[in-house]
Amino acid sequence: MSPTIRKAEAQDVPEIQRLYRQLDDHHAELLPEVFQAVAGDARGNDVVQTWIFRDDADYLLAELDGQVVGFVTVERSAHPKYPMFRPHEFALIDNAVVDKSYRGKGIGTALFQAAIDWTRSHGFRYVQTSVWNKNTGAQEFYLDQGFRPMTTRLELNTEAGAEPHHPTDG
Repeated sequence: MSPTIRKAEAQDVPEIQRLYRQLDDHHAELLPEVFQAVAGDARGNDVVQTWIFRDDADYLLAELDGQVVGFVTVERSAHPKYPMFRPHEFALIDNAVVDKSYRGKGIGTALFQAAIDWTRSHGFRYVQTSVWNKNTGAQEFYLDQGFRPMTTRLELNTEAGAEPHHPTDG
């Protein structure tokens, strides 16, 4: 069964918060040196509602049988206006999550297709996202969706004898 994709509304905030908790817990387990477990909602209702009502962004929700089972956030973005950059506006996927009970059922693919449709309908040719190195499952998913690597951010811990903060070997 294919999900219904729609834009979020104010009454969707509790379901969005529920999915954010899953996303945040995943990141805290995957990257405990960066993320920490949070009791309750890491993003206030006002933060989520602000996104819902932005003119240049949307939460796109996936529903099955009236239940929200995933979302993707997509927004207008651009290169900085520095002389060395060519003007380039694009859509940016900032967050994406599918309820852990519904993964592997095509929900993520449907959400990313909706994000691509959003990109085109807003006059952009490109959509970008970012992913942590250790999140290999998400990386594989994005590559399967047709994304290609653009940049790599590196970090060095300058304390003598310290291990790298984010080892690239997994």
